[in-house]
Amino acid sequence: MDYKYYLDKGISATNNGKFDDALHSLSRAVGLNPESALAYFSLAIVYHNLNELHSAYASYSKAIDIKPDMIDAYFNRAQVILAMEDDSKLPDALEDFDKAIELDEQFIDALYYKAVIQKKLKDYKGAVETLDKVISIDPEAVYSKALKILIMQKYLKD
Repeated sequence: MDYKYYLDKGISATNNGKFDDALHSLSRAVGLNPESALAYFSLAIVYHNLNELHSAYASYSKAIDIKPDMIDAYFNRAQVILAMEDDSKLPDALEDFDKAIELDEQFIDALYYKAVIQKKLKDYKGAVETLDKVISIDPEAVYSKALKILIMQKYLKD
């Protein structure tokens, strides 16, 4: 069997929620083609779903090393950092969201989560500016509007 066979099998297993099977197949795919960003990215998704956050982080990082313009790898790696619940790593997540936004200025989810981190880091004005970007792209962005109102009322009253 070749790399593509295991990659396809692993992605299919992931899509069906069979993460142990996916882990096995995608590990084989990585072993057969260690220069495949997609194989590492797919493996990271499995680790992420299994809540093996450090392995997910490492696999997303490897995918980024191989393909530095892989937008979703930056976004997902930042999500892993948020799931780790270690506030000291928030600047790293912010950096990943910024890179995803640099690669796609219309990436609404990355913009929203950037604002969430800015709020956590007490950069309330920056968070509002970021939320304004989301709302300019999608005027119906309910969560962004709600977060902006919260920040304006609770932290930027004056």
